Amino acid sequence: MNRPIIAITMGDAAGVGPEVTIKTLQDETLYERCRPLCIADSGVMASTIAMLGYKVGVREIASLDDAEFRPGLLDVLRPPELEPLQVERGRVSAALGRASALCIQEAFRLASAGKVQGVTSAPMNKEAFHLAGYDYPDEMEYMADLTGCQGAYSLGVMDRVWTVRIAEHVAFREIADLITRESVLWYIEQLDGILKRIGRPHPHLAVAALNVHAGEGGIYGREEIDHIRPGIEDARARGIDAVGPVPADSVFVRALAGEFDGVVGMYHDQVNIPRKLQPMGERATIFMGLPVPCGTTAHGTAFDIAGQGIADPSGFRAALVRTIDLAQ
Repeated sequence: MNRPIIAITMGDAAGVGPEVTIKTLQDETLYERCRPLCIADSGVMASTIAMLGYKVGVREIASLDDAEFRPGLLDVLRPPELEPLQVERGRVSAALGRASALCIQEAFRLASAGKVQGVTSAPMNKEAFHLAGYDYPDEMEYMADLTGCQGAYSLGVMDRVWTVRIAEHVAFREIADLITRESVLWYIEQLDGILKRIGRPHPHLAVAALNVHAGEGGIYGREEIDHIRPGIEDARARGIDAVGPVPADSVFVRALAGEFDGVVGMYHDQVNIPRKLQPMGERATIFMGLPVPCGTTAHGTAFDIAGQGIADPSGFRAALVRTIDLAQ
């Protein structure tokens, strides 16, 4: 019973979330590493199983204490505020946006009470989420608000290379203002600590530049001189093996060739474009700074293929496995 309990939220039911969840949990070896609990609408999960033609039972439970955590039987806990859903796959719906938010709310209620050790979220649809009245830029901000956590941040995983970025979902013109000596140091420290937590005792980190050619000595901007390099020097003074600023057009080439264990990027697309060029099963997103780690896919709801039974579950599996790694 030392396997962590991982709450798995269904995401937007009009997308591929229920499908990739069920496909992933067909792997019985995952039950040797964790105890999965689905936070979902049991009808949605049952209809998805029928669509896939799988022989899997669905058991709606009243509380976590009723869960059996065994392969071939899906333990489903319905959030108390969630009514049975009517789902039209592939369509944006405020009702389904609300349902996905309620599932996350229930998962983090359990997490805040110390009853689950990790959360893995199937992809949400941000348009549906906003239509339901949730005024957050993304689900991470919603999770942080639910739990009263300051300083939540996201990690990006591309196989063995882990990444973090300083500027997340902000307008491009705001990025430079977020890059300070203090923020560079803080994100280097976070990534170094996470890599040590998953069993890499001496991680080698690269810190990406913001400006083209790392600023060329100030010709193309002074962020590297005034903020990024001083932040790196502060980290090295604390015993962290960090180098840079490394030009952004070469840092991931070097990292994926094995030179670095992790990369601190300056902004969202700088990190996510190379990450999304990697195979689906090698990438995931992890939210940290919450009561428990929360993993999610590096892809969206895929409304265009929802309900066809052809969704690739490898990205969701990667998110679940990384959540387990951090929960343990």
